[in-house]
Amino acid sequence: MELSSSLRTLIGQTVVADVEACRRRLADVRSARGILDAHEVLLLARLDELTVDEPAIFPEAELATAAKSSLNNAVKIRNRKDTCERVPELGAALADGATTGDRVDVLANATKGMTATELRRVAEHGPQLAAMAATGTPRQYRETVERIVGAARDDDGLGRLARQRKASRLRWWSDSFGMWNLAGRFDPVRGEELEGRLRNTVETLFHDKTPADAPADPLDRLEFLAAEALALIFDGKASSSGVPDVAVLIDEQTILDGCRHEGSVIDSGLGRFGLPVETVRRWACIGTVTPVVVAADGVRILLGRETRLANREQRRALKVLYRTCALCDTPFEHTQAHHVAWYTLEHGLTDVDNLLPLCRRHHHLAHEGGWKLQLAADRTLTITKPNGDIEIHAPPTARAARPLRANA
Repeated sequence: MELSSSLRTLIGQTVVADVEACRRRLADVRSARGILDAHEVLLLARLDELTVDEPAIFPEAELATAAKSSLNNAVKIRNRKDTCERVPELGAALADGATTGDRVDVLANATKGMTATELRRVAEHGPQLAAMAATGTPRQYRETVERIVGAARDDDGLGRLARQRKASRLRWWSDSFGMWNLAGRFDPVRGEELEGRLRNTVETLFHDKTPADAPADPLDRLEFLAAEALALIFDGKASSSGVPDVAVLIDEQTILDGCRHEGSVIDSGLGRFGLPVETVRRWACIGTVTPVVVAADGVRILLGRETRLANREQRRALKVLYRTCALCDTPFEHTQAHHVAWYTLEHGLTDVDNLLPLCRRHHHLAHEGGWKLQLAADRTLTITKPNGDIEIHAPPTARAARPLRANA
């Protein structure tokens, strides 16, 4: 009753003098929302306690019924409660009204599927998470969560990516207006690639010739052009090939070592987070996405596509040596040039002696799959798998007439 009276007092103050007063009231609203979210978590915790004596109680159902919402929303409150218990500093910030439940949800979603050990590593950063949840912008908070969660994962999120890929869906239906609808959900890696390719197609087709029937509203026009681009790709009137319009900002140490550190930067520029380092390294090999590498001094940069891609002469040289993927029978034309050893800003030339043709599947395994490849001078290939198994592949039987070396 006391909480309800306080809220009624806040809502009842309808006269607001000026902009500053509006801002103060909005801050009060945010605080009240956080306190309500915390109170909901507290009630769920109490319902859990009551189930000991009354096993028939289903706490999530009680929440859904009282709020006239769904069980899915009640499950979200359950995840919020578990997160507050694991990171008590964040729970305290919520109870004080310093942050809101949706900030807690960001951490809850980012830590799904993590092991107990990984979760304890995240919890060690409780004070930092609570402070950023209370004072940071949404983007600053998400980046903080991603950095902490990414560093805590033993596999840099590759397991989570695999689960997300299994959860990919695509559906279509016709609505009452007679429109054919298409909706899908994809893992963040495929999402980046699809969105980047669509952006690139829209730019290519409509940069200087917007259709006459395009909507005037900028947002509506962008969605209209994306739909037109997709339809033209389906009709075969536009190519979906080429490099997507996406660049990933990454620091030199992270891309060289292949693992995160305290100051790691991995930013795709599309407002998302959660990309494994090995995915960015694979993209850098094939130019699907341009890696913008920031040197250790924070000043120099290297646009990956300028030196990282194998040029036509290098691919021709590789084809002399390999008629297929280096690890299977996939034709060479369907392979991607994998850089066996990584580059540095000072020595970034793509050299044919460091290239290996891999099909899409084996290229994934060489990066996201954790396979470690070593290429000897005679091109004997040694593969060390995550479980410790070692495979040795003899040099290719097709040899060039003279040593092959090409400059980028």
